[in-house]
Amino acid sequence: MTAFAPCIAILLAGALARAQQPLPAAAPADERPGGGAAAPIAAPEPGAAGAVKIVDENYVLAAANREVVTVRDVLLEWRLERRRDADPARALPPKDDERRKYAKGIVIDRLWIAHARGLFPLYAEFVTPRMIDEEAKRRFGTLFDDPSVPADERQLMRVKAEVWIAMGVALTNDPEYKRCATARPSDVRRWYDRHPELHRVSTLVRMGRVLLGRENSRELYGEDSASLLPKVRQRAVELGSLEAAAAELAPGSYQPTKEYAVDREPDLREDVLAFARSAQPGELSPPFRGENSAMLFTVLARKEGRDVSFEEAAGDIKEKLENLRCNIRAQQYFVTRVLPEAFFGPPSLFDDEIEQFVPGYKERKAREQAREKR
Repeated sequence: MTAFAPCIAILLAGALARAQQPLPAAAPADERPGGGAAAPIAAPEPGAAGAVKIVDENYVLAAANREVVTVRDVLLEWRLERRRDADPARALPPKDDERRKYAKGIVIDRLWIAHARGLFPLYAEFVTPRMIDEEAKRRFGTLFDDPSVPADERQLMRVKAEVWIAMGVALTNDPEYKRCATARPSDVRRWYDRHPELHRVSTLVRMGRVLLGRENSRELYGEDSASLLPKVRQRAVELGSLEAAAAELAPGSYQPTKEYAVDREPDLREDVLAFARSAQPGELSPPFRGENSAMLFTVLARKEGRDVSFEEAAGDIKEKLENLRCNIRAQQYFVTRVLPEAFFGPPSLFDDEIEQFVPGYKERKAREQAREKR
């Protein structure tokens, strides 16, 4: 990618100069939608009990082509994601670092739409409101037609849909992106040869586990883990079920594990991994003791691994390689084509993205800023 650096640096020069301009201020009260004063929100912050931080919804976080991104915009994105994911963790307003992340995403969305609109004169005739609504329905499903969704969230769905359309319009007309979308057979073969983990499907094992804490076993079950665990194992042999034995002697200590790829599993202890690699369904492990706990395992299900030929793996590799290259090209396109024609703020908003394709950019920028201060 270093071969692109001189060209990219020239393309970025204009955008970076514009990016040094100060952010536009928040709109006066009489120019805000609906008029009136800003509506503050109370966001709980860590610190003294009951302490809250009042956040002005019109506080400017970023800018894109002379349009400001405010806390209100971020909260709208936050509400929509919370509704879409049904995530209770989103019950509280986002904190400072999350607000900055969402603001940056909003800037990216607005720049993609502005780029596509400016690049293609017939964009407005091609990207119709009906097309945007259809894309929103495809992306958001029944949520788009849900009558309980507020109008501002539904409009945001339309904006998101237009972002996806705008990116598609821009990238499908980019020759470099088209080349990335087709992986050559030699590239697929090279990827297969360089990734030996693709040559075999790992053996998959799902287990059940009894876990007894060394500190609280006596308190919970009336017996310490060192003496209780062998009894649980013996009872499991008699009943033919570790789960049933645990329910009888140590209620609440049993739980099934996730499925482990035991040929290359980094999350298990070596002794547990050795058992998982060799044990058959129904087999019980010896007790495993750690510093703070003691464990007992049984194998619930096992699916043996197998070797994978190049011909069998080629289809998945080709798809993965094309997706990877297209993703990289989309990021490169944003840096080299979208940013140079745009205004954005704060000036350092996309420094990390630019650094990926212009190595040393941040260091040179820091030196220039130091010289200006002197």
